[in-house]
Amino acid sequence: MTLTVRRAQEKDMGSMADILNEIIEIGGTTAYRDKFDRQRVEKEFMPARLGISCFVALNGTKVLGFQALLWSDPDWPGDDRLPEDWAVIATYVDPTTQKGGIGRALFAETSQAAKEAGVRFIDATIRKENTGGQRYYQGLGFSDYRSGANSVSKKFAPA
Repeated sequence: MTLTVRRAQEKDMGSMADILNEIIEIGGTTAYRDKFDRQRVEKEFMPARLGISCFVALNGTKVLGFQALLWSDPDWPGDDRLPEDWAVIATYVDPTTQKGGIGRALFAETSQAAKEAGVRFIDATIRKENTGGQRYYQGLGFSDYRSGANSVSKKFAPA
């Protein structure tokens, strides 16, 4: 497999939705419950107001996964609001290609984008039952800082 990473483009959004929909259908690793289409991928992971970066990993022209980095939402109504200089990360890899270095390759680009944007900390909030996701972020150097009823939050300083 020849893996390349680049910024997500409009032509990738259908494949990104397909990957996320398969993960939703399997269940247990994402908080999302409703299916995605191209427009929802753009709205959720590439919003102009909060978007820092969104990278895709490819084998040839096939999208194998994607990773989005967004500024924390200053209008977040929940108790777990993050400081304005924090960012939130989301990683999705095709379930048939996990553990192939795709997440690490994506994070190499994302962490560089975070540094360039001046992000103080990156937040990864993971469902408690998603032990694979927790191990993934831990392996990248994220550390636990908060635990809720259904999730664990980890942080990473990109500087």
